[in-house]
Amino acid sequence: MTWFFNFSAFFSSEKYKKSILIFSVILFSTPLFSQQFGQFTDSRDGNIYKTIQIGNQTWMAENLRFRPSSGNYFMYNNDNNNVYSYGYLYDWSTACNVCPSGWKSPSNNEWLELTTYVGANYKNKMMKSIGWPVGEGNTNESGFSAIPGGMRDHNGGYRAIGQGAFFWTSKLSDQNFSFAREFGKNGGNYASAEFGTNKYMGLSVRCLKNVNTIQVEPEEKIESEYEEAEFQEPEAEQYPDDYPIEKSIKDYIVFKTQYCTEKQDGYYNYLEEYECKPSKTATIKLTINIHLNDPMYDEAKISIKNLTTKKNEEFDIERVELSEEGNKIFYFSVINQPHTFTLDEINKKIIWFSEWGHWQQVYYYK
Repeated sequence: MTWFFNFSAFFSSEKYKKSILIFSVILFSTPLFSQQFGQFTDSRDGNIYKTIQIGNQTWMAENLRFRPSSGNYFMYNNDNNNVYSYGYLYDWSTACNVCPSGWKSPSNNEWLELTTYVGANYKNKMMKSIGWPVGEGNTNESGFSAIPGGMRDHNGGYRAIGQGAFFWTSKLSDQNFSFAREFGKNGGNYASAEFGTNKYMGLSVRCLKNVNTIQVEPEEKIESEYEEAEFQEPEAEQYPDDYPIEKSIKDYIVFKTQYCTEKQDGYYNYLEEYECKPSKTATIKLTINIHLNDPMYDEAKISIKNLTTKKNEEFDIERVELSEEGNKIFYFSVINQPHTFTLDEINKKIIWFSEWGHWQQVYYYK
């Protein structure tokens, strides 16, 4: 008896087609990373976190939800439900000390090690496949599971939940800024390995497991403007006799104020249009002291005194200019952030403008 196998019939059969389908599913559904998930229980509050090993590093695969006894931490929109979903938002100083024992806030170099290991298009490979806007193209192949928890800006405003994820590193970029990471096409360009983020902002924290071999990052040289040098008395600025701004001290009695914020589109782009809240009555004395040739280059001083509470704020003005409309513009900084006061004597108002904060406080005087 001769045994004969009909190859033609087999390759056209349903059994063959099913075998090819099963093989294809196994082949193309296998992740590019060998995901080694684990679990960690924070003994401080009982919170349980998934962990993930990526290369030689072990990360928490969830945002930190620990509420410290000190420091600055925030619930997005002050809603506790957001803590459950996205974790707390921490300022940089708090973030550096909030991870549990055996874990730490990752350095800039450790983040770079992670993203280099994940490789090209690392953001999509590290972003959770659900919870983001349509079109992000996320695969979460690495298992890092970034979620769009948003952020709290340095002025106390919340933004980008459902749009962007922002994580601290432990590395300062200079005195008031620190490196961070951003995920999401529409989150806004707030964080990068290349430039610092205001360390008073509230961002999410992902903890990195400590290893036995502690690698100390080399100290980075701080820019020369922060180095100590022998003090030299600066030369006083000389102003010509026909300079259009004269020395003066004037008081302005403010009877109402108005707060305005710059509008944004759906992609968090600023539109140079302002939305103002209703004006509030006020009892404020605003004093502008223009002296122009202070030896420390502070050309004026502006003080705002609340006549009801007696609270007084003073600002050293670095530069005074005259606008094309004839308004005096006073330039100054708050925590290295640019601000201006504009004195509009025709319309009897003084506008305090925050360039980075994108807000205006308007003082109407008599």
